[in-house]
Amino acid sequence: MAFGKNRYNAYRKRSFNMSDSKRKEYAQAMDELEQAFDELDGWILSSKMDSAYKNFDNYEVRLSNHSADNQYHDLENGRLIVNVRASKLNFLSVIQSQLDEILAKVDKLPLSDYRFINVNLANKSISCFYKGYKTKKDVIDF
Repeated sequence: MAFGKNRYNAYRKRSFNMSDSKRKEYAQAMDELEQAFDELDGWILSSKMDSAYKNFDNYEVRLSNHSADNQYHDLENGRLIVNVRASKLNFLSVIQSQLDEILAKVDKLPLSDYRFINVNLANKSISCFYKGYKTKKDVIDF
């Protein structure tokens, strides 16, 4: 590690150290991710490449490494968002291997009752938050 390689990430609000080779590998992985999303039909990658979106008939699927919030999304009155938490390096594998199973489960739900749906891949659960309530939700395993 060379002197002066400590960086401050204003978006994450923290400092980090990364070697030149790791930085190059990460930049290459991000370029490959961007190219892969250009080839996927209907998917849009955000400018910081930390979220990916695809519109369906009744909802919008959002892959992201952080939770949706009211600052960028209208979670009360806007379009229903199905938020899938995943690392951005795993976006493609989630789309290719797990998304169909998740959406099959979501399509069976009474979507008009919910304001926001959060999918946790780690514990394989779907949290469906009710309209008009802040924390009232149904939790479904998949």
